[in-house]
Amino acid sequence: MAKFHHKALELIFRAISRNDAVPPAFSPGKVKGILLVNTTAIGDTLLSTPAIRAVRSGFPDARISALVSKSAFQVLKGSPRIDEFIMHPGKLNMGNILRLPGLVKSLKRRAFDLVIVLHAKDPDAGPLAYLTGAPWRLGWTESRFSFLFTMAVPTTAIEHGVDIKLKHLERLGVRSKERSLEMFLSREDELEAEAVLKEIEKRKRPFAVIHPFGSKEVKWWPLDKVERFSGLLAGRFDLTPVIIGDASTASLAEKAAEKCNGISTAGKLTLRGAAALMARAAFVLSTDSGPMHMAQALGVPTIALFGPDDPRLTGPLNGNSNVVRELLPCAPCRKKQCIYPEVRCMTAISPEKVLSHAEKLVFQRMHTRA
Repeated sequence: MAKFHHKALELIFRAISRNDAVPPAFSPGKVKGILLVNTTAIGDTLLSTPAIRAVRSGFPDARISALVSKSAFQVLKGSPRIDEFIMHPGKLNMGNILRLPGLVKSLKRRAFDLVIVLHAKDPDAGPLAYLTGAPWRLGWTESRFSFLFTMAVPTTAIEHGVDIKLKHLERLGVRSKERSLEMFLSREDELEAEAVLKEIEKRKRPFAVIHPFGSKEVKWWPLDKVERFSGLLAGRFDLTPVIIGDASTASLAEKAAEKCNGISTAGKLTLRGAAALMARAAFVLSTDSGPMHMAQALGVPTIALFGPDDPRLTGPLNGNSNVVRELLPCAPCRKKQCIYPEVRCMTAISPEKVLSHAEKLVFQRMHTRA
């Protein structure tokens, strides 16, 4: 159904745009209003933050608006790089198509000079960028709607997401080598985490945050491994394991926490409350998921577990981070489902191996503080 929907949209927009005039040559000095389109999930949004910072640096006097999904807003909220947030209604389908005219009218009213689509796989970004009426629209050649962009840039096969987005901006004359992710927390976020921190402080020892889940189960680290690692962690460093997750993983996180004498916050904190908690941790252990990128943005030492995905594309960039993976013939496959009964690349990661990486991070942090 989704493929039919996008094919129909493609035919409609090809017809609409067939007689469009040739766009004017790009002139950075004429850019007064910019729309950033970022309607993707947590991880992809955080990988876009270096590019957003570069846009602000490249166009310091422009008004920058961001069209964002609910999850992207939670990540970018509080960013000094963005002047205004506009909420995206969700995937453009028959369920919310009636909301589209109001959104398009709102976007047109702002008279943007430049639209920048930050993620190559955002299927609805091309039509929305086109409907703003902006004279310059920067997108990606891989998009089904690349013909709606006035400037389209190809992605490369093996390159980190941060670098791809930064190179994307070079078409505008914007160049940056600053790759660090960023997330700005508020006092409100810190207060949300306080209740959990008080419970942790009763144990009178530091804590480590563990996120064994992911957007797809193929990325999960088995909970028996989590329990084993948590026991080793407590014995080696006297650290309290704190397992985070969303409401859908709350029962699993609770069971794992009980077995390892840890604490579960799954389903109890908002995204930003969880981030505020992570900022206080000795380190974060996470699968390739949003929380891994959040830890990077907050500068927290991170152990990133990779299985089906390729760390060259989305892995941590900070020097205080380690990637743990097993080099199997089938990995990284970058698939959403595993062909085997159990996900071999994730089950093969041993708690003992992860602990050795935790030792490096803990000792490194102790040395830095000394």
